Amino acid sequence: MKHNVGGLDRAFRVGIGFPALSVMVATDDFLLKVVFGLVAAGGLVTWAVGYCPINEWLDRNTAKKQE
Repeated sequence: MKHNVGGLDRAFRVGIGFPALSVMVATDDFLLKVVFGLVAAGGLVTWAVGYCPINEWLDRNTAKKQE
């Protein structure tokens, strides 16, 4: 699995993931918990792994090229 998430893209994902996780924990509404939980999981997992299947599907790579 090649990395296709890097730099500013990773910072954006973690910047969205942790606040979404906080909202998920703080709210009492089940639907909001599900929505913000999915957003948090998507952002934090792709940040930690450095790979996003949607980026690959769109043929997008923000990681630095390794020579």
